[in-house]
Amino acid sequence: MLPGMDKNLVENDWKYLCQFLPANLSEMAKESGAVERWRNIKNGEELLRVILAYSMEDLSLRSTAAWSTQTDLELKDTSVLHRLRKAPPLLERVLAHLLTQQLKAEAAPGPEFRIHDATVLSIPGSEGTDYRLHVVYDPAQCRLRRVEITDHRGGERLDRDRPQPGDLLCGDRGLARAGGIHAVTEARAYVLLRMHWQNIRLEDAQGQAFDLDAILKRAEADDTGTIVNIPLTGKAPVPARLIVRPLPTEAANRNRQHLRRNAAKKGRTPSATALRLAGYFCILTTLPEAVASDDVALELYRIRWQIELFFKRCKGLLHFDRLRAFDPDLVRAYCLAKLIEMTLIQCLHQEAISFSPWGVPRCRSLAT
Repeated sequence: MLPGMDKNLVENDWKYLCQFLPANLSEMAKESGAVERWRNIKNGEELLRVILAYSMEDLSLRSTAAWSTQTDLELKDTSVLHRLRKAPPLLERVLAHLLTQQLKAEAAPGPEFRIHDATVLSIPGSEGTDYRLHVVYDPAQCRLRRVEITDHRGGERLDRDRPQPGDLLCGDRGLARAGGIHAVTEARAYVLLRMHWQNIRLEDAQGQAFDLDAILKRAEADDTGTIVNIPLTGKAPVPARLIVRPLPTEAANRNRQHLRRNAAKKGRTPSATALRLAGYFCILTTLPEAVASDDVALELYRIRWQIELFFKRCKGLLHFDRLRAFDPDLVRAYCLAKLIEMTLIQCLHQEAISFSPWGVPRCRSLAT
């Protein structure tokens, strides 16, 4: 509660938010190990409120303890630290509840378009990758489907998700790997991925490697689609379409400059093949051409940009990229609480839509 705010009004607002939270929050806290003895904090709602105060207001441990005195909790900063370190398992359950409730409320029949991506999170003073936030995003409903937080060793993989038959999974180049594509195909779903030639091996119907030079020359002549097979040891190849489009000269030159700059930082020189491929846009899809032509597949891929906007808003509005701790448990608690904050905002947004006789434009939501 900030200075000058009416305490009764703040309490009423908190009680209103509690309607979206699990009814058995205290039991969850005990079962997850977040609480052994209640002491100053008497129930799950009070515990979650302290955690959200720390994360949503970006308070220090000492400031969070000072804030607790205004809500009659009287915690010390060491007690706040202890509670936060034990909070991640509880926060994972709360977040899963919120996401599940949203899905139940807005369930729709038929396949879904799901965007997979990850964003890098760094601890204070670091310039590398310390953590990754992996998400599955539904652009039609502007909401998260799944989230996962890993350390720097947690790479991007399509098999982090469990798609339903007919779903279309869209992702950038880091996800175009044979194992993930085979997993999605076995689930009777489809992929639409940016192609990275170094990540995956493609074959023709005879099991031979493709002639890259011939494919690029065909693309220059507007013959952009090629049927390929994606092999994986011990499994039958997955048929797919490789769609290659030449980029405008200006865009191709920008890509090559970016490639040279990144290679120079690592003391390397990009190969002639890599520089040539920088002038083309390549996607790989298992969607049948009868369902989506090459042009339609390319237009569908453009929707992937919605996840980039989502991450940008998370970092710009919720300061998701400003991790304030080195302790892994504190980092996880902070990130999960931020995701709970975002999901609560979405719940309030949906409430506003249902309440208003005119509706509320989706573009006003954090997630749009």
